Amino acid sequence: MLKQTLFLHGGNEFHADSADFDQYFVSVTSGMRVGIFPGASTSERDRIATVAFASGYFSLYGIELIEVTPEQFSTIDALILSGGSPNKLLDELTPYLHEVHELFERGVIYGASAGAMVLGRGFTLAGTWRVGLALGEFEALVHFSGQLPDRAGLLYGLPEGGGLVVAKSGEILAKSRG
Repeated sequence: MLKQTLFLHGGNEFHADSADFDQYFVSVTSGMRVGIFPGASTSERDRIATVAFASGYFSLYGIELIEVTPEQFSTIDALILSGGSPNKLLDELTPYLHEVHELFERGVIYGASAGAMVLGRGFTLAGTWRVGLALGEFEALVHFSGQLPDRAGLLYGLPEGGGLVVAKSGEILAKSRG
């Protein structure tokens, strides 16, 4: 079983254009209990739609998603953090930093868009730097195209529909352009 691995997706997640990336996630999580935490959703309507859409999408691959709260992270082996508001997601997860790190030590985490942004050392949004969950020493630049900005630190430019699979060591295990 693969563990201590991050799936960092650039956005426009759970669509046919990210099938290669998602098939790798599916192959890695086969037989695991996979949870989804839609903490980046900014309304109840968005939460319901995100869970329904992701559940329908991954059911095509034979994966049954379980909607979880951070208190339930100990009951799953893999976690999907969907897109939405990175600030809201970070605020939702920060009180459960221990649970997030414990899950990462024994499983895998798939962060899409906002989910990818919060997993690294931090992110900049509207000119404000926020410290992330620090599961790696990177900054995820989502919905990315073009040249990486000239600034310090490890930057991952993640295009829509694509991303990187990164081990705890920082080794890139797989990548997809979307």
